Amino acid sequence: MVALRKLSLRYGFLSDFTMKDGVSDEDISFMRKLHINMVQFYDWSYRHDNFVSPTENYQDMMGKDISINTVKSKIQKALSAGMLPMAYGAVYAASKEFFEAHRDWGLYTGTNEVLRFIDKFYIMNIAKDCPWHDHIIEQYKKAVKDIGFKGIHMDTYGFPKTAYSHNNGEIRKIKLEEEFGDLINDVKNSLNEVDPDNYIVFNNVGNWPVLPVADTKQDAIYIEVWKPYERYFHIKQIIREAKSACSKEKTVILAAYLSPFRLEDIKSAGYAMLLLTAVIVTNGGYHLLLGEENGVLTQGYYGDYSTLLPVQIKSIRSYYDFMIRFMNLFYDDRMTDVSMTHIGWDNYEYQCGFSKWSCYGEADKIWLTIRENDNFKTISLINLCGCKDDYWNKGKDKPIPQHNIEFCVHVDQKIKGIYYASPDEDSTKIQVLDYTYQITDKGRFVCFTVKELCIWTFVYIEI
Repeated sequence: MVALRKLSLRYGFLSDFTMKDGVSDEDISFMRKLHINMVQFYDWSYRHDNFVSPTENYQDMMGKDISINTVKSKIQKALSAGMLPMAYGAVYAASKEFFEAHRDWGLYTGTNEVLRFIDKFYIMNIAKDCPWHDHIIEQYKKAVKDIGFKGIHMDTYGFPKTAYSHNNGEIRKIKLEEEFGDLINDVKNSLNEVDPDNYIVFNNVGNWPVLPVADTKQDAIYIEVWKPYERYFHIKQIIREAKSACSKEKTVILAAYLSPFRLEDIKSAGYAMLLLTAVIVTNGGYHLLLGEENGVLTQGYYGDYSTLLPVQIKSIRSYYDFMIRFMNLFYDDRMTDVSMTHIGWDNYEYQCGFSKWSCYGEADKIWLTIRENDNFKTISLINLCGCKDDYWNKGKDKPIPQHNIEFCVHVDQKIKGIYYASPDEDSTKIQVLDYTYQITDKGRFVCFTVKELCIWTFVYIEI
């Protein structure tokens, strides 16, 4: 049961922990309806170098009011709803006061300037020979043992990638990508002493450093997406590279925050959300975007989340229901993506009679993603017709519906059937598609027509 759950970690967030927030459980209810089973508590700690406050009520390092009783209450409510409560904990952030008391534990530039983030968080040296390494692990253990979390969300900031250690008075260059792996594994081993059923998520900011840490003891490959990964096809690229970097199957989670909910028209933001969801799920990934009470993330500081409209809540629930309904096909790593090799030019395996299609997410075209194994052939159709660009983090007009999209697929045998479904209609309804066989000098084909495409449609052929 635990192993199966680790292959489908669906992430949400909480960020409001005042005494007043402890009264309602609407946030947990919202996430439960989205099938979320893991929740990041951002940011719950007293200080990043001293997680547990000496008082019941306190302010965190950003000045946010927090009640530890509310945090504990939310943990229990999440557990009761089948969700894993995860403690946010940056791997190397310390308060100025802590840094001043341990200056040789910090990381510095080559010109001896202390490295810090937004002038609040001082970057500490995570290398195994620096005392900070064991210090932050002890804080993680406190979060699990004393507060009741089921795991740690190990956050990083992306920069720096190299820095200088002053530990024990010796100046030494540190390559962080060479140090993160030991830290992740040591955290996991230490948490196992507290709770054998624990979870580790490590933040690969901007898709770095995925390769060196992919096979560590983290339970998912979590990537925070930033420029220059800005186009829809980059989303596919990130997911595929993450899966290939790991020697065994792990959940891939993308934190791709949608700034249009903060900066643009909320309706266009809603369509951007649906399209991005379709792209991530189609390519076998999960998305950290939603949480709190109808909340949607727009930036890296979760406390400044925006709120969905009622109609958007209904739509995204349908999309998440759809994800669960067909997860055996979306998330089966035995399915091979043949989109770039089996359609177009002299590739006769898949033929589309619609002129405006693409296999890499071009604007104003239908994006076809084709995957197959010995038992199924699947075609995911994402409608970008009417979209002026292919940037995932820009608002989108409602795609222009398309009709009567014809396909011929090489099967060379009789099939069991062809089926069609869409979250834009009824997310749980599967419709049987009529088809005909066509025998040519290249073998047996099945021909069928997708009568309507609104935003996202999924077709699968059972062999």
